[in-house]
Amino acid sequence: MAKILICPDVHGRKFWHKAIEMIDEVDQVVFLGDYLDPYSHEGITFEDALTELEGILAFKEDYPDKVVLLVGNHDMHYIKTEFMDCSRLNVWRRAEVHDLFMNNIDKFQLIHEIDKYLFSHAGVYLEWTKKYEITLRELFDFKKFLEGRWQTLEDVSYTRGGWCKVGSCVWADIRESVENELPVMFKKQIVGHTQMESKPYITTRIACLDVRQCFILDTETDEIMGIDA
Repeated sequence: MAKILICPDVHGRKFWHKAIEMIDEVDQVVFLGDYLDPYSHEGITFEDALTELEGILAFKEDYPDKVVLLVGNHDMHYIKTEFMDCSRLNVWRRAEVHDLFMNNIDKFQLIHEIDKYLFSHAGVYLEWTKKYEITLRELFDFKKFLEGRWQTLEDVSYTRGGWCKVGSCVWADIRESVENELPVMFKKQIVGHTQMESKPYITTRIACLDVRQCFILDTETDEIMGIDA
């Protein structure tokens, strides 16, 4: 059983610094992706966001076995420049950021599992995995997935203005969890992506923590507790 510090969508914000402060108090730190493409109304520039990403990469360098970096849709359009453009994409810096990601690609994952908890940016739904005959083993091998199956990550559901019943593990909306099956072999899924106004959305099977702060998950008690920035 473990205590996991979770950092949901960063988008250039500094709340993730709590992970540095608490690194010796937890068993693992999991970032849920979306490091760049800040919201202009928050007063964060792209340069600010890039500085934070570089800090996160250095943090991973310092704790390679303790820090887990997942990717989200706002990372994929830099990693794969052919990937669909997401909102707030910086087209002028795309090549530069692509190189930064690719030079550090071994540090990133699509999904992660701890004590039967499955972590991803947006959630893994059976409708999506069955559609493309994707196995969980494939999702755990991000570099190989990038070579031939990255297009499957472009699935966007009706909920987000797309044409699919369910989104991919970097695009699924938390509202899709109401009517769609989750893999039964996991106790709970931990996701970000769908920004909540003030409180996380937590059920017995899934938790969406995209509320601009870090959380601690105790896998023994199933308790998820917010950490003030």
